[in-house]
Amino acid sequence: MSAELTSILLQFQPESPDLKHKRDYDQAARSFVSQLASISAAHWLKGAETAQDVLPVLNPAVNTIAYAFALRHRIAVLLDKRTLPDLLKPGGALWNNLVLFLETSDPVQLRYVGHEWRKLVDFTEHIARAIGSQQPGLAIAPIRSAMVRLDPTTGTFTSTHLHFVQLCCETRSYAAVEPILDNYIHTLPSKIPNVVREGLEYSVPCADVATSGDYIHQTSGHSDTKTSLVDVQEYYILGAMAYLGLRQFKKAQHFLEQVLIVPSSSVANGLMLEAYKKWVLVNCLVDGKSKPVPRTANGNAIKQVKSASKAYEALAEAYVQLGNLPKLKAQIRVGAELWAEDGNTGLVTELVNSQMKTYILRLSRTFSAIPVSNIANNVGGSADEIAQYLNDLIKSGQLNAGLEETDNSGVGVVLRFYLNPTQGPLAKTEKQQQQALFEQTLQTNILAEQVKNTDYRLTLAKEYLENLKRVNKRQAQTGDAMDTAWDDSVDAEEDIMVDLH
Repeated sequence: MSAELTSILLQFQPESPDLKHKRDYDQAARSFVSQLASISAAHWLKGAETAQDVLPVLNPAVNTIAYAFALRHRIAVLLDKRTLPDLLKPGGALWNNLVLFLETSDPVQLRYVGHEWRKLVDFTEHIARAIGSQQPGLAIAPIRSAMVRLDPTTGTFTSTHLHFVQLCCETRSYAAVEPILDNYIHTLPSKIPNVVREGLEYSVPCADVATSGDYIHQTSGHSDTKTSLVDVQEYYILGAMAYLGLRQFKKAQHFLEQVLIVPSSSVANGLMLEAYKKWVLVNCLVDGKSKPVPRTANGNAIKQVKSASKAYEALAEAYVQLGNLPKLKAQIRVGAELWAEDGNTGLVTELVNSQMKTYILRLSRTFSAIPVSNIANNVGGSADEIAQYLNDLIKSGQLNAGLEETDNSGVGVVLRFYLNPTQGPLAKTEKQQQQALFEQTLQTNILAEQVKNTDYRLTLAKEYLENLKRVNKRQAQTGDAMDTAWDDSVDAEEDIMVDLH
């Protein structure tokens, strides 16, 4: 690569005093990206793997924009070859360059190179898969780092979200995807053009107050422009399956509900049906009973999935009859083929243990202590089997109780419940309870801030502004006081569905 081109790549220096103001930084970054985009692919390859190689000259943490272009061109050419070069294999020079970029790149500059960022993320998975069927998991850590560097909240949904959860579920790396799933999806990429609102310093992508929804949109390049609400549904149902793999049933329940409430045109799709079947079972595991579908779900679509899920609803009805394990087991045996076909056998099997646990937890509301033999008589099974099961619940932290031997002949082992949170095996000190409360408050404050940002973006949306025009026009005609409420004469679902086509 020529010295002239090298000097071009070093032109943009983010810490330059000339770029102190955000609008100046924004204009310089956009101009630099346009300049690099005009350089032919052949020029990027000159001097590769020689003393004139530009990659060793650039620092991905400082020269992020230039590094992204150079690395993308370099890898793209090598991936076109029939076999994967050693340079791209883990441990090879370019693989190391790629990982270094994804883990150390400047988050602000990444906002201006959406196309290059997404290509490099896609290359990471492509390379990992090309190595062999057992290696795709090698891409998980670098891709997760890339997502967090671009958007620390990972709250603006992109096509990378879906690809990442697909990869983690495929490799059963459920714990690896959990940090991403735990972050709320607060924004879907909008159609906002990549322009600066004149005179507003805070409106540029590099602004300190910018939320990820301000710089990740349908024209920024960070996500596939074909991303739809169906992709969002798939993300949530795969996320729910990952949570189920981690036995975090409450979180799985929340994700499955997200699939059911996604706006639809009164027609259910296969993802909603799959989510509903799992949701019916998970409700039993979480709440110990059936649960009404959220009111925000489309009524007609829910009717369709319910009519196709009668066997699951019957199973839930058998579940809520606590203490009648034989009936539940019989119901499970009858539908064994259906559960297997739907991929829900493991979840159905979990109902047996859950019914027992729910029954025992309800006993704690009535008794402070109860003989294990009494429990065995009510649910079936021997006292020793029930005692072992109870011991496992206590050791796993699912039951704040203890098993005690009694001197009374014929009574045997007694299960004693600890209702005071400061007593028993799950006892927490006052400091631990305060810390748990603090963490919950922090999470609530973060969510509240995201809601506030979403409300602000709503006031800038085309649909909101058109509704405001209609309201103002009506007010001018009637002389009534202005009412900014949404115009109910417009079919809200129809407006929502316009963006899906």
